[in-house]
Amino acid sequence: MVLQEVAAELWADDNVRCVLVPNGQHVEVQLRNVDGSAFLRKTAPTRQAALNEAEYFRLLLQAHRPTPRRGLKPFALIVEDDQDNREALVEALRLSGMRALGCASGEAGLALARELAPDLIVVDYLLPDVTGAEVCRKLRNDPEIAAPPIIVVTASPETLRAEGCEADAVLTKPCQLDTLIAAARLFVRDLAPDVDDAQWS
Repeated sequence: MVLQEVAAELWADDNVRCVLVPNGQHVEVQLRNVDGSAFLRKTAPTRQAALNEAEYFRLLLQAHRPTPRRGLKPFALIVEDDQDNREALVEALRLSGMRALGCASGEAGLALARELAPDLIVVDYLLPDVTGAEVCRKLRNDPEIAAPPIIVVTASPETLRAEGCEADAVLTKPCQLDTLIAAARLFVRDLAPDVDDAQWS
């Protein structure tokens, strides 16, 4: 079997390509050079986990790490309509060293983003009033909001990208909380040690 025949390319960044390769019961995430040779391989138990690994590698290559405001812990805003998920995210980000606040709708999230100027925004894709993609567009186009990094979590990343979502990162549900924290660390400095492994579904 030839790898190129079964590999699915997810993204390309300068001279690096990221592909998914089925590997028995698992999925392998590979970073490849322009000649097609793999220089990094990571095995994931499911396709969803592999998509999150691939997104994490993309963020590492971007090395996008703005400096938070001095004197205060970084502040995260979570836009998630499911109360249990919202509370789990708020608690995980607090344990990681951030201040965190959650809300249940896109419009509430936009209002809080204008008022509180968060250092990071985490948005669920399916919200009761608008989609996560629409929240991202409004955040990016609102002159009153100072363009914070945005992480969107969705069970359908392909649909989200097809809508032209302008998020800085797209993580796939079910998402491990430590995966979210790892992504948050790429945007926010000086966070506390990792939280215990848990899953947000």
